Amino acid sequence: MIFRSAKYSFVAFLICFTMLPFVASCNHEGSEKQLKETADLFSTNYFNWHFKEALPYVTDDSYRWLSYAASQVHQADIDILRNMSEGASHEIGDIEFVNDTIAYVLVNVNNFLSIDTIGTEGHIVNEATFRFKAVCKNNIWKIKLNSLPRMNVLE
Repeated sequence: MIFRSAKYSFVAFLICFTMLPFVASCNHEGSEKQLKETADLFSTNYFNWHFKEALPYVTDDSYRWLSYAASQVHQADIDILRNMSEGASHEIGDIEFVNDTIAYVLVNVNNFLSIDTIGTEGHIVNEATFRFKAVCKNNIWKIKLNSLPRMNVLE
């Protein structure tokens, strides 16, 4: 009798254990919501040149890129930003989940100040698309920068 209940317990365990990856990997709904929020807050701050406020939405190893961007701000850029009638705006586009911990987010950005070449004055770009890599660690999505964000370039 003991062997019979142990056999059923083992079978139930195997079924649950086998189904767990399928159940966990099929539900990106809650995860997608948190990822969109992260991408939205990062984009709002980054494209309006609030680099310090963008820090909570990037991985620790991405801090250096935001610090570098901040170090390249010149008075001419500040003057352009101050003279803009409105700040940058954006829309979160498609999200491609590679797996449960890596995704790519398309962000369409309008009316933002761009720096093309370090040491030169920035200029206003009417519209551009960016593709950001996002990673999930401890159930928290963050943007991972491997360089300064570039327009229409797959990262």
